[in-house]
Amino acid sequence: MLTHSFCPGVTRGLANLVFATSMMVTGLSSLPAMAAETLLTVVSGDGTETAFTRDRLESLPQHAFRTETQWTWEEKEFSGPLLTDVLAEVGISDGTVELVADDGYQVQLNIEDSADYLTKDYPIIATRTDGQPFPVDEMGPLWVIFPYDGHPELEAKPVYDISIWQLVKIVDK
Repeated sequence: MLTHSFCPGVTRGLANLVFATSMMVTGLSSLPAMAAETLLTVVSGDGTETAFTRDRLESLPQHAFRTETQWTWEEKEFSGPLLTDVLAEVGISDGTVELVADDGYQVQLNIEDSADYLTKDYPIIATRTDGQPFPVDEMGPLWVIFPYDGHPELEAKPVYDISIWQLVKIVDK
């Protein structure tokens, strides 16, 4: 039997290794739960909150396009549901909504006044870049994005303002 006086460092090191291994195994067992994690909360005018998981967002019709942005270094494919489809899912089709990022950045969007750039093709709430979910350190997991390439009318401050990354909440005002 090993005692602390015989090998104190080995015993403590073994205990730390067992603890670290159990924490990793516990973390791995929660991977399926990540698919059910709420990525976006939409608050309707009456205060009802609707949670959107990755699965729910990806169950909506998906749109994809390749574009370069002023925030990325190269052209990427972005895919996800239309912003207007997500809003329609909870009954929002007019008025003003507030888009809120994880870091607290927020911008208001008047749906009627934005008809020029809220189209049947864009913007999307990107859930993937180049076919893969993208992490927070790459502006994910959700990003309101437009196909800027080939659309000079989208290279405007109001469009850039609502090109919000790390989107976590939409509030119907």
